[in-house]
Amino acid sequence: MELPQGISRIMEVSSQSSTEELERVGAALAAARNQVREALQDLTGPQMEDIIHKLERGGSLTPEEQDYIRSWIIGDAESYTRVENHLQAWLQEFKALQSQVASYEGQEISVQVLLNLHAVLEDAVRVASNIETFLEKKERIERFNKSIQDLDRKEAPFIIDILKRQLMSEEI
Repeated sequence: MELPQGISRIMEVSSQSSTEELERVGAALAAARNQVREALQDLTGPQMEDIIHKLERGGSLTPEEQDYIRSWIIGDAESYTRVENHLQAWLQEFKALQSQVASYEGQEISVQVLLNLHAVLEDAVRVASNIETFLEKKERIERFNKSIQDLDRKEAPFIIDILKRQLMSEEI
């Protein structure tokens, strides 16, 4: 399997692009992301099958085997939090939006005031979503790190189930 080609060209959009064009770009990016995930699974699938069998037999994992599991379960989240560099800007923007919302408090209601406040709140929802996505991925990483350190016979079936489902998903 090869990495997706031509994706960067598809991403060439501007303020003149239509929503339909951006929907097509989004679909192409989602397809490319899925291809990358499948390529990772193809590349590491045989090792993962061995790790699953080892866990089923109650064996202990080497640090390398733990890294394979890590790449399958939270590799996407780790990579996202490593390359995403907008969190501080989002937090600052959210704080500025909070100030804007506060400036509307106590104002006399008018159509224009309501429309302006609606626009600010719409932007705040978008920024909050970006922050939430980042923090959710960080929390996933923390939960995984805790569970992999304490991996025992009780938690192993849960990890095995996740890995088996991902192995099957690559064949669908």
